[in-house]
Amino acid sequence: MAGMFDNLKQLTQLKQQANKFEKLLTSKFFEVSSPKGEVKIKVNGKMELISIDINEEILKPENKNYIEKIIKKTFSQCQKEVEKWMASEVRSQIGSFKLPF
Repeated sequence: MAGMFDNLKQLTQLKQQANKFEKLLTSKFFEVSSPKGEVKIKVNGKMELISIDINEEILKPENKNYIEKIIKKTFSQCQKEVEKWMASEVRSQIGSFKLPF
């Protein structure tokens, strides 16, 4: 019976860790600029788009395809930054926690 209560206690701790991590994801921000600085993208740890800043000098109809391409590349780089941080964070969080199963 004590084993079952220990498991419940560990599950409660796991839920608390998950809630803490969720808050961390929403409070951590990543900002990446395109190589020439024409586009800046900001996301949080949940990969939610916070902002896109496009340099006005490139906002011309003839640059539409170029702008779209730059946004995609910059967002992809932003995703990689979040994934790298998240992998490190998850390793440190889970490494110190013993799972009940």
